[in-house]
Amino acid sequence: MAGTMLEPRAPKSGAALNAAKWALPLLAAGARWLSSHPEVWEGVKEQAAKLQKASIDKPDGVLATVTVLREQVDYLAQSADDADEERRAKAWAKRLDSCEMAAHLLTAPGATRKDRRTLKKRVEELRSEIFAAYIDEMGEDAERSEGVSTDE
Repeated sequence: MAGTMLEPRAPKSGAALNAAKWALPLLAAGARWLSSHPEVWEGVKEQAAKLQKASIDKPDGVLATVTVLREQVDYLAQSADDADEERRAKAWAKRLDSCEMAAHLLTAPGATRKDRRTLKKRVEELRSEIFAAYIDEMGEDAERSEGVSTDE
């Protein structure tokens, strides 16, 4: 390594890259809704900003992320079109409860890095699943409300 200069990273480049890893594929999947319904885009941007703000590397960040995801699950439960969507929303709510309890336990002395990594993975998976469903449901709701207003 003698003679090799390492350049320092920009302060938030890691956080931006991490957010791009989970948000961009979801936004691409929801592009059909986002292009035709700007109001959906505004809601999605707001939720993505809330999710990006909290770092899930620490229990406090997990708790903040769980709070945002809980808002999205509440929306999904309220706008569920069938029993399957209701069942998924209830299952996500239970998984969020589990993550919240785990995050509280990880604030206690003796919590290991392995436990924090495991929780981080669980929350990352939930974040991707719930946010994708949230984008899709917002788009479906926008389409439905557009269809109602044009039929009258």
